[in-house]
Amino acid sequence: MRPQAETLSSPFATYGLHDVLEASGDIPVHESLGAATDRLEAVVAGLRELMQEPVVTHHATLVFYAAESALALVYAAHAGVDPQLEGAPQNAASPVRGAGGAAC
Repeated sequence: MRPQAETLSSPFATYGLHDVLEASGDIPVHESLGAATDRLEAVVAGLRELMQEPVVTHHATLVFYAAESALALVYAAHAGVDPQLEGAPQNAASPVRGAGGAAC
């Protein structure tokens, strides 16, 4: 059995001398990417709705394209996870993650 790729602990918000928000280490990479995909898909869907509002259309459109680009990067990274790794998702509905992924 091949070893499973896991994330490294990585702080991304420090307040004073402490890391107040941190990405957890020792999480299987495919689970971490799956979580990132879920959240980015929700952001893209919400921004798509905001783009219909005349007051926020321009700004929402710019943020939408930034989020959509980030989502594409997560899709690409997730596609690069070795499918032979234990617990890696199967490609059922989404081109990357399997069932539950929304296509953008």
